[in-house]
Order: sequence, then C-alpha cells, then structure tokens
Amino acid sequence: MAIFTLSAFLVVAVLSSMTLVSQGAEIGLCQGPCPDGWTYHNHRCFQHIPDKKTWLEAELHCVSLGGNLASEHSQDDHQFLKKLNENDKPFWIGLADVHKVGTWLWSDGTSASSEGDFLKWNSGEPNNSGGQENCVHTNYGGQADWNDIECDSRFQSVCAMRLNE
Repeated sequence: MAIFTLSAFLVVAVLSSMTLVSQGAEIGLCQGPCPDGWTYHNHRCFQHIPDKKTWLEAELHCVSLGGNLASEHSQDDHQFLKKLNENDKPFWIGLADVHKVGTWLWSDGTSASSEGDFLKWNSGEPNNSGGQENCVHTNYGGQADWNDIECDSRFQSVCAMRLNE
C-alpha cells in the first residue's frame, strides 16, 4: 500500500483535475445563469474569494466549488477580473509553471505558452527570482499586471466556472 503525504495528495488531485479538463471532461460546468454568488462574463461564471490562501489551497478551493482559479484570455478578461476583485490588492489566477519552468499552464487546462496566447506580464516578468517563483498573481506593482511569485505566498483569488450553454 502506498503512503502519500497530504501535500503530495493535493498536488496529485490538482494535476488530475487539470488533466481531466484538458482532455475535455465536463467538470464544473453549470447550466444557464450562474449560481448564487457568481458573476457572469464571456460564457463563464466568476467568484472573488477574499480569504488569503496559498496558490494550491486557492486552486483546491475553486475545484471544490466546481471550477478552477481564473484564466485570462483577453484584455477584457483581465480588466473584468481586476474589477471583480474590488480592491487594489494582488490576487491569484490559475497560471503556473510547476511542471516545467517556463512552460506556463492554466489550471483549467489551457496553455499560456503558445505563440498568440494572451499575456499580461509586468515589465521584467516572469523572472523566477530565487528560482522558486512558479505561480502567478495579478494586480501587482505599478502596472498591476501578472507577476510570478512563490506558490506558498498567501493572496485572495478569483475562481472561474465554465458554462454549458
């Protein structure tokens, strides 16, 4: 019988969720209008989570609600998430390169490393300062855009759920 630490189990759970979504599984799809507490935007439902969590805790919380940390695919998405956040504080989005440094993936299974993908990095980012910055928060610094940072930092977050329309 294999014995796993809690953190190893959580990583496997998140990776399994990412794999299922990227393989087209319909996980966390809501019918019609968004559930109570969620806001509709561009065929997805979003919810701001004010509690400060690590990136993994935030992603697992979003998964427990039926979604993932939010992905951004346009300037419109970026501005919407910042407005939904309702403050000037940084917050987690679902972007990470924990699998391979420099290969950025959204936790909902979509790529952020292909040519033509929407990118909104602050100047000089991602910089992997200290070699341990594998997760991304946004609304950071003077530009208030994306910044890579250690995954164990604690921030608010925004969850997203795809609609089955």
